[in-house]
Amino acid sequence: MSEFGGDHAQISAEFLHRSQVYLSDGELLQASEKGWGAAVHAVKLYAAARQLPYDSHSDFHDIATELRIETRNEQIRLWERSANESHSNFYNDNREAPQIAAYLDDVTNLINLIRHQINLPPVDD
Repeated sequence: MSEFGGDHAQISAEFLHRSQVYLSDGELLQASEKGWGAAVHAVKLYAAARQLPYDSHSDFHDIATELRIETRNEQIRLWERSANESHSNFYNDNREAPQIAAYLDDVTNLINLIRHQINLPPVDD
């Protein structure tokens, strides 16, 4: 558990792991939503570490933007979009396994960048 953000680091890692299990089992909707949840908890972890408010769904973008500014890493735009697309797939069920796998790869990159920024080891993928 991190000193920042309570259980967000643990939850993010667990959700990422579950998303991969669901993907390998062909449960694409669950894989998508767990991927989104993993990204959200990682961003909440970053927000807590930087003492930024995270009170609603719309804060995901704002906090990701803060991360992009801090790191000067433009890939964050893609990773954020992939997390959102993963969330959207839970409701629309319009993506196949290869696309969801790519989204989860991007979510993993986002999570590991956040963990690096607050001095936590990367998650296993």
